[in-house]
Amino acid sequence: MTIVKLTEWLSHKSFAFLGLEPRELKGLTGILFFPFLHADSVHLMSNLLPFIFLSVLIYNIVPQIFWKVYGFTFLLSGFWTWCFARPGLVIGASGWVYALLGFLLVAGFARLGRKTMVIAGGLAFLYGGMVYGLAPTQTHISWEGHLMGLLAGSMAAFYWKNEIKEAEKNANPVVQRPPETEAPYPYWQFPFPHFVDANKNVIHPEMLVWENGRPRLKTEEELHPDETPAPEPETLPEPRKTTSFTQGGWTIHVS
Repeated sequence: MTIVKLTEWLSHKSFAFLGLEPRELKGLTGILFFPFLHADSVHLMSNLLPFIFLSVLIYNIVPQIFWKVYGFTFLLSGFWTWCFARPGLVIGASGWVYALLGFLLVAGFARLGRKTMVIAGGLAFLYGGMVYGLAPTQTHISWEGHLMGLLAGSMAAFYWKNEIKEAEKNANPVVQRPPETEAPYPYWQFPFPHFVDANKNVIHPEMLVWENGRPRLKTEEELHPDETPAPEPETLPEPRKTTSFTQGGWTIHVS
């Protein structure tokens, strides 16, 4: 939309001739172009800002079918405007804006999801004044295009109601809490509190020793005092074997 308006300003030309002409064969091509054409900058901004805002909301609610909703509302709102609008030339994205608004309102008030209900309530408060766009009070405004867009968005919400509900469930999954396990020992019967190590294992008080007001784990010797191996007895050196023999009147001892 912005690129088209900038191109018109730079080229000093108007592309309004590409707009939609109801019930004219040559105006059928306008279904593809008229949402991107605007009379002036005020007309552009009045459509562009709500268009961006509503598009972001729809993308956050149903990102899986966002482009389907986009294309459906774009084509159907344009085609119905071509079928039922008054003779003349229709330009502007207001019909598409009403289609996106209708999608969100119907999705919310039809209770298709809690998030959509909250958004629909906020939109009804913010854009409640857009209801005047549906009344044939101003001849230069295509109220038929607004109405056709609102109906197209409503139809899209009913058509994809299951996808909207599924997206709501995926966005808010039910968290199942793990069942509570029984205490590993009757800790209430011990004078000291129980402790949990870094791996979330409960340490039994009998495995702790309190020193200076702080606990520490018992050593293996402290845990199993009866299983401490006895010291090995000292072994004396074996006596040397001595051999004696006599030679020349001398007795010689060899060990």
